[in-house]
Amino acid sequence: MKTISSTKYTTEAQQLTAVWYNGGYSASYDSFVVGSSAVLRLNFCAKNPPLRQAAKRYVQVKKQHMKKFFSLLLLVAITSGTKGQEVSFRSRFLPEKEYLTTSSTDSKNIMNISGPEERILKIKENGFEFPIESITQTQIQTEMKNGEKQEDESFLYTILYKSINTTTIQNGNKEERENPMTGLIVEGKYNRDGQVEVLNIISDKVNDATKNIIKSSLETVTQNIPFPEDPMKIGDSFNQVIPMTIPVADLASVNIIISTTYTLDEVKDTIAYFNLNQKIELNMDQETAAIKAEGKGIGKAIYDTKYNFLKDYGTDLKMKISVGVEDLIITNELVTKTSQRVEIK
Repeated sequence: MKTISSTKYTTEAQQLTAVWYNGGYSASYDSFVVGSSAVLRLNFCAKNPPLRQAAKRYVQVKKQHMKKFFSLLLLVAITSGTKGQEVSFRSRFLPEKEYLTTSSTDSKNIMNISGPEERILKIKENGFEFPIESITQTQIQTEMKNGEKQEDESFLYTILYKSINTTTIQNGNKEERENPMTGLIVEGKYNRDGQVEVLNIISDKVNDATKNIIKSSLETVTQNIPFPEDPMKIGDSFNQVIPMTIPVADLASVNIIISTTYTLDEVKDTIAYFNLNQKIELNMDQETAAIKAEGKGIGKAIYDTKYNFLKDYGTDLKMKISVGVEDLIITNELVTKTSQRVEIK
């Protein structure tokens, strides 16, 4: 089979023409691509067969090659529909909507200690056996209800912490407990710039210090994903940096940075899919302890462009932290699996 193809560009479209010659027939197509849409025109022609055979040979050619051309049509349509597609992302809550959030965190930690034998023996005499293995599972359900939009485009909201349950298993001993924040209600205001303002916290189970921590967290962290201002296309990425403090054996606190790279992988209708890559870095200058921290993680995120919100999120993170205190070295190896799903109605 011989193929002749040509391409030309206009101000409105790209036109691609290809012609196949095979024995007594020719077939061609013209592809017009405008924006993200494709139009494919198919042409079949018998190459001067005897008049009595023309109709029969044309039908044979058409049957044999129709599937190939329709496959080509599908390929061109898919390619032109995704190539160069750009999507703008803005993460914000909407008025008169309910956000039902279910999140879970499963964490496994193995702590070990090394140093002079006499020091280790004294620690063991106090009832400690190493390595210490602990598993922590936390389940959280929250419900956010938003009011009507005001003239300044702000609206009032209410958040109910429906349930917060934690299960801890340490060296085979299991403990289940309900967090005092269960039943807590937050009342506040969401302004036009996407800022969360906490006006009131209602609970008779938590003290004022805890309420202040909740207020600070909501006003600084809620959906704080730094999407780029410019539209993104497949393969584009951006970075999010989250500081975190991890206590180690009540002897020291390690300040780390979790750096997450979001890469746009696919867009289907109103849903965008991101691949996540995480890296752990040390973020501190502590003179009393020699500290090392490293780790990596991967994950997935799903963004709904209809609601301008990240509706599904999950990561698997592995981390190793070493803290030197005097002549002892405490090592923690952590594996953490986090997931969050949001239903909007």
